[in-house]
Amino acid sequence: MLQKIREKITGWVAWTIVITIGIVFAVWGIDLSFTPRPMAAKVNGAEVPVEPVRRAYQEQVSRFQQAFRGDVPEEIADEIRRGVIEQFVSRELLQQRVVGAGYRVSDAALAEQVQSYEAFRVGGEFSMEAYRAALAGAGYTPSMFEAEQRRLLEVQQLQDAIVLSSFITPDELARRVALERELREIEWVSLPLERFLADIEVSEAEVEARYQESPERWMTPEAVDLAYILVELDTLAAQVEVSEEDLRAYYESEVSREPERFLGLERRKAAHILVTGDDAEARIEALRARIEAGEDFAAVAEEASEDPGSARQGGDLGWVERGMMVPAFEAALFAMEPGTVSEPVQSEFGWHLIRLDEMQQSGGASFEEAREELLAEYRSRQAEDRYYDDAEALATLAFENPDSLQPAAAALGYEISTVADVTRQGGAGIAAEPAVLAAAWSEGVFDRRENSGLVELDDDRVLVLRVSDHHPPEQRPLQDVAAQIQDELRRERAAARVAELAAEAETRLAAGEPVAEVAAAVSGDHVAGLTVVRDDVTAPPAVVSAAFAAPRPAGEPVISRTQGPSAAFVVRVLTATPGGLDLLRPEEQRQLRDRSRGARASQELQAYLEDMRQRAEVTVFENALQ
Repeated sequence: MLQKIREKITGWVAWTIVITIGIVFAVWGIDLSFTPRPMAAKVNGAEVPVEPVRRAYQEQVSRFQQAFRGDVPEEIADEIRRGVIEQFVSRELLQQRVVGAGYRVSDAALAEQVQSYEAFRVGGEFSMEAYRAALAGAGYTPSMFEAEQRRLLEVQQLQDAIVLSSFITPDELARRVALERELREIEWVSLPLERFLADIEVSEAEVEARYQESPERWMTPEAVDLAYILVELDTLAAQVEVSEEDLRAYYESEVSREPERFLGLERRKAAHILVTGDDAEARIEALRARIEAGEDFAAVAEEASEDPGSARQGGDLGWVERGMMVPAFEAALFAMEPGTVSEPVQSEFGWHLIRLDEMQQSGGASFEEAREELLAEYRSRQAEDRYYDDAEALATLAFENPDSLQPAAAALGYEISTVADVTRQGGAGIAAEPAVLAAAWSEGVFDRRENSGLVELDDDRVLVLRVSDHHPPEQRPLQDVAAQIQDELRRERAAARVAELAAEAETRLAAGEPVAEVAAAVSGDHVAGLTVVRDDVTAPPAVVSAAFAAPRPAGEPVISRTQGPSAAFVVRVLTATPGGLDLLRPEEQRQLRDRSRGARASQELQAYLEDMRQRAEVTVFENALQ
């Protein structure tokens, strides 16, 4: 959205193609400048430009800022920087390898790849006009896009050669199955923490002592109050006044622009005769005269039409929708009445005679039926220019007056809103937005008390904010936290009691006592005679983990104990049976083979990349991103 504000990019075509080819450009980057620029790395003498690397680095940092709800720690930023540069080094190494090894992509394979994108299709078919228009709308030429696609497919060939040649032997698969699908027969005693809480008492003196021993734990969180100016497209749209005349005119313009939306989807069953050459006009006139004299259109088409795709079918084109034919042909076809033959029509392919056989129409909406939808749409479109203008002006005024939002509010006629008690973990309303938190606790806004830059909440909402007040951490009174401390102390003592009982249960089970008797002796619960696998869902996860953390029984049962925040478990493993392929359903066997082969392929591809990296001459310029 910020890019739209700066460049006023609008229209579905540009954004559709940006989304469609985003992966290509995100992976490889596009360097449109021919002026020397600093490098992020040099790989076997080839330069890795810094700009695409910097963009990828900034995108990663932005994601971490949202996760950390503030500035990214320097050590993590350093790791991100190194990781992004290494990704681009690996891409360059792969590209060099495919060039050196002579990988090639045929024109047919390239065409198939390009034609597979939905953004280039009209009526389910690839459209050269849509292709060129979409690329032009995104600022790219076909040659640029096709070169990137060719590079992508060449690297894909190399990766496929590694990945698709990976395999796993039957012995390896058998060992994997034996481990992953091992069966363990178990029984256990459980000691829920809640069962022992009721008997535990905590005195006021003990509560106060815990409060005094770690006063820093009972501080209020650091918080700020925020002031902000919000620009919302919906709010601006609601202010747009619309007359009935304006709305009807908008409906008519939309009918012209998207007739199928309001008039319904119209399709026409047609046939045609095509002739080409210098004398095509004269010959098509002669053919039309024969048809007017009573000859069968299909017979004339089969005899004279030069369209190899339809001539054998008597010129039949089947059902045709708008956008499927070249403009001149389409204009003539959709102006005809069923059962008629057109005058000669010239297109870039030659001269045509067109016969319209049938018409079908479905869907559509009258003005009255679409009125509410049109009203909302019209208001939104009318408000868009003001939205982008106001957002851009807000960003400029906030930057030019970093110490106050008043000048921006006065100049644009907006109110300054506030939200209080925003911690680093969040707050009410807009303070729950990760982008708002990242801006509020950033160095410029929090430390220097400046206005933020333009913060994008979504495509239709942006704001500028500043810190209006700061609330440092303060000691909370004992009475405010006494209940919390009391609960904490009770749980600690209950956990200690549970640990004692679990140790007793472990000793008893190791001595061979029946699990039911052990459970009764320690006031616990028990389950006996259950067989589990590693991903079992019939037993508590802590029990399954403890069961498979224990060594395999060698004649005698094995005991394993674990304790979590809510319960302790003492598990007795009675037997362990290796898994076998014959115990799996065919679908499970297939999935396991695929998963095992995929893991091996990933390892081999990573090893291939590491080998290239070790053999290459690579110089990294980390400071180029700073």
